[in-house]
Amino acid sequence: MYPLRNKVSNFFSAKAVGIVLMLIIIPVVFYSYTTFTKEILAVDIATFMIAVIVGQIVSYGLYKQEKESGLTEVVAITILALLAIIFIMFTFYPPHLPIFMDPETSHYGF
Repeated sequence: MYPLRNKVSNFFSAKAVGIVLMLIIIPVVFYSYTTFTKEILAVDIATFMIAVIVGQIVSYGLYKQEKESGLTEVVAITILALLAIIFIMFTFYPPHLPIFMDPETSHYGF
């Protein structure tokens, strides 16, 4: 009934690594290039696309590897849950850091 159940045990760990890698690549590239020049929308979009492609390639490579331990999957699920909680919290209650400030109103959040 579940043909992949016995073959795949590292789905969440592969996805967690891919997502964290994407979350690292985007700000590193953005702040690296804006140090030397102004923001360019095409570069921002390309950075996002490249980060997603790299994250998915790494995720797929890890997914194809041998089975991981159950503890690794539990840690990966915990990381994904924490990222979801942080995303929700920062949406409604952003920290008072320059990256979260609205440039038009100079306010944080609503």
